[in-house]
Amino acid sequence: MRNLLMILFASLVLVSCDNAYSYPEELTTKQVFNFEVRASDWVEKVDDSGLNRVYSCRFNVNGLSNYVFNNGVVMGYIDYSNYQQTLPFTRYFENTLNQRWSRTIDFDYSATDVTFYVTNSDFAQDPPEKMYFRIVYMW
Repeated sequence: MRNLLMILFASLVLVSCDNAYSYPEELTTKQVFNFEVRASDWVEKVDDSGLNRVYSCRFNVNGLSNYVFNNGVVMGYIDYSNYQQTLPFTRYFENTLNQRWSRTIDFDYSATDVTFYVTNSDFAQDPPEKMYFRIVYMW
């Protein structure tokens, strides 16, 4: 009797899990975009109260279809000291005055553009330097 219950339970689990399985889709292609953001390209933005300073730079991106936007994956990278780091990316700093802060670099995208952001943890007015980014669309 116990064996019969185990068989029934196992078959019930197998049947119920079958519909929940997601079959993997194959990636058929990719697009790679490289961006250079000069120090003068960064745009400083604050909220209506003059707080929450962030620097951004927006680029139009041609060739990204709604299909890729809805069904693909987007990976962002920054070239940092000749190494590629995935975004978002945070680095921590301190100076000889024992002041400490961090800088976070991230991005967002739509079907037509990509925007890179740099935020200092202390929201200091400290524009970013020249940076190099790479965005990879895969579908």
